[in-house]
Amino acid sequence: MKSKVTSPEFQNHLWILLATAIAAPFAQVLALITTRLIGLEPAGMIAYAAAVSGIFVVFVIFSSNQIQMVDVREEFSFREYLGFRTVTSAFATAGLALFLIIARFDRNQAAVIFLYYFIFLIDSYANVFMTDFHQKGKIRIMGRMRASGFGIALVAFILAVFITRDVVLPLLAAGVLLLIIYVLWIWLYRGHFGAIRAKIEFSAIRRLIVAVLPILVLTFIMTYLGYAPNIYLGEFYSLESVAVYAILITPAALFQILLHTLLFGAPLPHTSEAYASGELKRFSMRIHALLLLAAAAAVPFLALAYFFGIPLLTWLYNTDFSPYLRQLMLLCAGGLFTTAAPIIGMALIIMRRQKAYMYSFIAVGAIAGPLVGFLVWSYGLDGAVLSNIVVFAPLTVLVYVVFRRALRYESMQRQ
Repeated sequence: MKSKVTSPEFQNHLWILLATAIAAPFAQVLALITTRLIGLEPAGMIAYAAAVSGIFVVFVIFSSNQIQMVDVREEFSFREYLGFRTVTSAFATAGLALFLIIARFDRNQAAVIFLYYFIFLIDSYANVFMTDFHQKGKIRIMGRMRASGFGIALVAFILAVFITRDVVLPLLAAGVLLLIIYVLWIWLYRGHFGAIRAKIEFSAIRRLIVAVLPILVLTFIMTYLGYAPNIYLGEFYSLESVAVYAILITPAALFQILLHTLLFGAPLPHTSEAYASGELKRFSMRIHALLLLAAAAAVPFLALAYFFGIPLLTWLYNTDFSPYLRQLMLLCAGGLFTTAAPIIGMALIIMRRQKAYMYSFIAVGAIAGPLVGFLVWSYGLDGAVLSNIVVFAPLTVLVYVVFRRALRYESMQRQ
């Protein structure tokens, strides 16, 4: 038993799960602490900052981590990935600064947005180092690094909010400590990386852009559509409404994070292996099994949300959410679609149908993006809570049709 617990495979699963559990709900925990200690408006400011900075962080990472993670033949060197991330970080940060100037936020709100972005800029830059551990099979080190970084950053934020009753200095403290923790981890494993220098080579940058462009488009559309309700509520209504929406969607977001961690972790290599070995029937059965597991998990989740969701949120946030049961249930129902669509998308990526997956997102996003804006502008919070269903329900149907057609085509080709 002891040898199994200390084995690299078990430690890999354990630490990536812990890192996800600490880092993924970062915005929700910040909103929780801010609501309890200060109020809804500052919590709404945090949620709005998470939405805006999240879009710019997409361009920092530029989806190159997905290539680096599986680049076992080292088509690109670590220094080239680091150089690419250096360039994207500089352009994304300049873009955010320009956005803050054009949007004419007041100083406090601009500071909150930039400092929140600063935290995830640090995490995204360090992601090059963490992904190198992942590529080399040392996922446990990646997990320990991220879990300790975000764990200490959260503690710093909580203590600073308790002392200052503000969010600007706490965000700065969280960012600085995250930077220090990551630098210490990288220094500790400096022998693993060798000489740490960014190699900015334009031919490598061009090839990386071509390789990741379909995934980048997908990631940007998914991120924008996910954050659009927060942004539209902040623009058309108030920061308090942004906070209410961010709090009500927390159960669905945590449900999605949990299922993604379970369904996209250990099952993924076996699913990929089934396709690579030519066993299309087994591959199809595994994808449908994952969809059924997600649907089965949604039943107790919806029941728990109906009976305990509002009392739990009211107790946690020290705010009465009893008028919002209908909105909570709609958001929780939408959580099933936000889980199902990526499962089918994963199947399409395994089948090398990234372009079909991308075109599906473009088709749905072109309609759903403006539609979400219209719904929020017309119906406020009620329009925002419909966003997941409006976006991901048709997307799930569309990508499933594409998946079935791709399976049928490959079956005919192999006969």
